[in-house]
Amino acid sequence: MSEIIPFPVSNRQQKSDLDLVIDEALKVIPRQDREKLRFELIKTIDSYDAFFTEWSLNLPEDSHETFRKQIYDIAHQEHDRKLRMLKDIMRLKIKVLVAEYQQRK
Repeated sequence: MSEIIPFPVSNRQQKSDLDLVIDEALKVIPRQDREKLRFELIKTIDSYDAFFTEWSLNLPEDSHETFRKQIYDIAHQEHDRKLRMLKDIMRLKIKVLVAEYQQRK
């Protein structure tokens, strides 16, 4: 049995701490160039694709419910770890993008 387990990110109205870090880094960039850097950041994030958003689990059909729950719990913990890692990547990438932009100008 194989299942794809999506981990949707909830749509929040308030800005996350990551958004604030990105906004702070982009403050020094002229407005017309900010969107270009945001787009580059999004391209970086998109390049990771399903690595951060999906899991494929193969569980025996006759497996005990407790076992299934333990596997799902571990998958959720691992997903949380991957999201923290993605946030760290985004923080570093925006700093690199800003530094590269400043060197070009």
